[in-house]
Order: sequence, then C-alpha cells, then structure tokens
Amino acid sequence: MSIKRTLKKRSTRITKNEWLAVIASLDELMAKQASLEVPKVRKPGFDKGILTTMNAAYAATLRYYTALLEGGRRDSEAEGEISRHWQRAGMSIRRYDANLASRLKGSNEFWANEVTWEKETIQKAWPCLNSIRISTNSLSPDLNVVQRWSTFSSS
Repeated sequence: MSIKRTLKKRSTRITKNEWLAVIASLDELMAKQASLEVPKVRKPGFDKGILTTMNAAYAATLRYYTALLEGGRRDSEAEGEISRHWQRAGMSIRRYDANLASRLKGSNEFWANEVTWEKETIQKAWPCLNSIRISTNSLSPDLNVVQRWSTFSSS
C-alpha cells in the first residue's frame, strides 16, 4: 500500500509596496512635465492649481513622515488626510495620466497597509518625494513649495 502525499504549496505571494510604485510613477510624470525637452505646444503643462495640490500633498506627507521618524505613533486621522491630499492630486492629473490618477484613490488598500508607513518605506520614498518637490518647484518657482525635510541615513 502506497501513501500518497500532497505537498501544500507555500504562499509565496510577493507583496509589492504599492505606495512606492505610485510615487515613482508620479515622479516620472512630474519630471516629464518639468523637462525642457517636452514641447510646450504639444501638451499644455501643469497649471498652478495642479502644482498647489501637489505641494499640499507633499507638505502633509512631509509633516507626518517627520513625526513618525521622530518616534511618533501612527495616526489614522493624519493618514486619512494624506490619502485625501494625494487623491486630490490624482484627480488633478487625471487628464495627463488616468491610470496614475486612479492609483491615488483614497479607497486603495495601500493607504491602510502598515508597510506604507514604516521607516523603511519612508526612507525609500524620500528620493521620489524630493524629486517631485524639485519638479514642482521648477514648474512654478513662485509657489513657495516646501523646501526640504529632515534627512536620515538608510542604515
């Protein structure tokens, strides 16, 4: 009599950090808008309203990330505010990138995912967020974009 064994497959689902993917895409879009190589005649650039919305989202994220890095506890109200800011930013860029705009919706799961708010994610998000700030500032230097936030080592 032979015994048949069935091996259970382990769940090897790799969870991608969606927040990092979203801001990388947003960074790419902002860099294209800020690029001198993009002919302004072909596609109108971001208006001041879009840039103001981006700045508000960046500033809210900056305040919260700084608080977390200084040892603060997660705050679902602050996270909700950040989600709403980025959702407004997404709505404002819909005509430029509908897919990215939909990925910034407040109902997306990554806003509630713990990994979105972890120190490692914050450190990985920094270069894209800083680049978004630089692009926003170059597109509208009179906007008074938040200049810089605390830096930290990747160790």
